[in-house]
Amino acid sequence: MAKIKWLDEYEIKARYIPTFLSVIPMVHFAIMLLGRTFWNELADNISWMPAVANISLSCVVMIALVQIQSGLGKTWIEESVFGKGGENFPTTDMLLYRGGLISRKRKEQLHRIISDSFGSTFSTEDEERDDPLNARLQAREAVGHVRLKVGHGVMTIKYNIRYGFFRNLIAGVVWGTVGSLGCSILYFVDSAWKPMSFFLVCFLVFAALYIMERQILGKLAFNYADILFTEFSSQAKGE
Repeated sequence: MAKIKWLDEYEIKARYIPTFLSVIPMVHFAIMLLGRTFWNELADNISWMPAVANISLSCVVMIALVQIQSGLGKTWIEESVFGKGGENFPTTDMLLYRGGLISRKRKEQLHRIISDSFGSTFSTEDEERDDPLNARLQAREAVGHVRLKVGHGVMTIKYNIRYGFFRNLIAGVVWGTVGSLGCSILYFVDSAWKPMSFFLVCFLVFAALYIMERQILGKLAFNYADILFTEFSSQAKGE
């Protein structure tokens, strides 16, 4: 029996958990700023929809936030690191002569295996130099075939989840930093030093994640690409 998508391991670990961690400071800040009275009154005003007021509303809001944060992770964070549509993602660069990352021998081995498996074509080194855009498009198309073939794989899914977790967590800096800083200020006003320090650390962590996004995602994306091609090669040799 197929799993419901929102119960999928990737969905939970790479999308729901990062969103939950990111919104905690903002939710806490909103409660502190507006007061529990406001939220109690709001709940009373929609008490004519008890299911919505108690459970459904929270689920709907959480799912919406997951979609928004994942979208930001894909379009804002990922594209700022790897270009539009992830055109410079390591999976593509590994198949290009100019991409570096892996040895020339391994590139040619991957070209041969992918061509034999899917009929994909790759530019020669001279063709890649003359028309780099076409060479990159060919590589990206080949990566699509590889990903479909490997699927979750044995280790690929773990590295994919790790990459997705940090990408989406970094996307949550929008509300993570605002909420953490807001809580720190309010606790500072109340002279509550321990919670102030906690949320200040949270603010610094979110800020550091954003500042180091290129290094973090670059390393994680390389590890994912490397294990993807390793598992693909193993599968191809096992056929």
